[in-house]
Order: sequence, then structure tokens, then C-alpha cells
Amino acid sequence: MTGERPLGNAGYVLTGSGGGGNGDYVFASLEELGAVIAEWEAVRDGVVADGRKIVQAQSLISSPAGDEMSTAQATAVRDSLTAAREHNERMRLYATDYIEKLTAARDQYRHDDDLNAARMRGVDVD
Repeated sequence: MTGERPLGNAGYVLTGSGGGGNGDYVFASLEELGAVIAEWEAVRDGVVADGRKIVQAQSLISSPAGDEMSTAQATAVRDSLTAAREHNERMRLYATDYIEKLTAARDQYRHDDDLNAARMRGVDVD
């Protein structure tokens, strides 16, 4: 066993946001990591779709009348949707960043796996 990594060099530890209580995920296989990436891509795609709906809703807001209360209500709805759009963008950026981290971890995992397999065969790949 290496340090606190229960799988030693057989697994890959990704440290950062989005993980468990301490921010770490441990993946035992490329397939498992690929499945997690696909889940995060689905989350990101859903956030993007929601963002489009928010923008569409913003374009539909208009005051039903020219009085002060009608105008104030339309402004309040626009402000609320602007805040929702900004939050949606932050969620999209978070998901995109995490997908990039997971993808880099997968690529490193694949490289390490190939390197170790080559060493086991007695072939130097570096």
C-alpha cells in the first residue's frame, strides 16, 4: 500500500472539487473513470440546455401594462432570470472544469497503465 491510497499504484486518485468528503475520488479502472466522465458530461449538457431555456424566457418578458407596478414586476422577473443565467453559467463552468480534470486523470491513468504493461513485458516505452 502506498500512503493513503488503498489501491497503491493500481488505482488513480483525483484530488479536487466534486469528490467525496475530502475531495478525492479513487478509480480502479479506466471504464469506471469513463463512466463518471459520461455522467458529468450529461450533467453539463443538462445545464447548457437549462441555460438556453433561461435566455429564451428572458426574451419573453414584457410589462403587461405601462403602469409602475407592471413595469416593476417585469424588471424583477428580468433581474431574477439574469441571476439564474449567471448561476447557470457558473455551474456550466464548474462541470466543464471537472470534466477536464477527469479527462486528464483518465489520460494519465491510461498512460501509466500502458507504461506498466510495457514494463511487465520488458519493453521500455519512454
